Amino acid sequence: MRYYSASFIFAVGVGLLILGLFMILFFQLHYGSEPFKVKVTFTIIGVAVPIIVYGLSQMLSSRRGSKVIATFGFALSILAVILFDFYYPEEWYYPNVTYVAIIYALGLITLFGSSFADAVERIIESSSKTIMKVIHHEIAEEKPKSTEELPPLEAKFAFPTKAEEPKLEIRDITIPSDLKPGKALEKSRVGKIVKVKDEVGKEAEKLVRVKEGELKVKKSDSDILEVTKALKSIEGRMGKEDKKKIFGG
Repeated sequence: MRYYSASFIFAVGVGLLILGLFMILFFQLHYGSEPFKVKVTFTIIGVAVPIIVYGLSQMLSSRRGSKVIATFGFALSILAVILFDFYYPEEWYYPNVTYVAIIYALGLITLFGSSFADAVERIIESSSKTIMKVIHHEIAEEKPKSTEELPPLEAKFAFPTKAEEPKLEIRDITIPSDLKPGKALEKSRVGKIVKVKDEVGKEAEKLVRVKEGELKVKKSDSDILEVTKALKSIEGRMGKEDKKKIFGG
C-alpha cells in the first residue's frame, strides 16, 4: 500500500509541474505580466517540485527517520510557497525574497538528501542480498550429497568407512626329516667371491683335434703320460652328457 500512495503523490506532482509549464506558455509570462498570472503559475510549479521529490522519497524510504526528514523538507518547501503568495507582489523585495528563497532551497535540499540516502541504502541492501545468494548457492553446490542421491559407485566412496583388518594366522613351519641342507648352507660365505677361469674347454678342444688327426702328439713316454693325466682330469670334471658330445658313444 505504501508504494501505491507514494506513486500517487509522485504522479500528482508530475501533473502539477506539466500544468505549470503549460501555463507559462499559455499566459506568455514575462517581466511585465499580470501579478495574478505570475502568482498562480509559480505557485503551482513551486508546489509540484517538492511533491515529486517527496513521492520519490516515500517510494525509497523504509526507515521511520528518513520519512520524518522528508516530511520536514516538504513542509519547508510548502512554507516557502505560502510566503511567496503572501509577499508577492506588494512586499516582494529584499529581504523577503531572500528569506523565501533560502527556506525553499533548504526544503528541497532536505528532500533530495533524504531521497539520495534512501537510494544508496537500497543499493547496498540489494548488493548484499545478491552476494549472500551467491555464497549460499556455492555452499549448496560444494555440500556433499547423501548416499541416496549418489550413484552406487560414488555412494560407496562418498563417506569414509573403516576397513576391516585381515586376520592373520601364524603357524609353525615343520621341516621334513628327509630334507638335508646343502654344503652352501652349512658354512657362511666370508670375504669376496673369486671366479677362476676354467681351462677344460681348451683341453677338450685339443683332444678333439688329436682325435681327428689335426694335431699330432709325440709318442714319448712323458707326452703320453701328460695326455693321460689330462684325459683323466677332464673326465673327472665333465659329466656324462659332455663326454658323449665330445668323445661320442
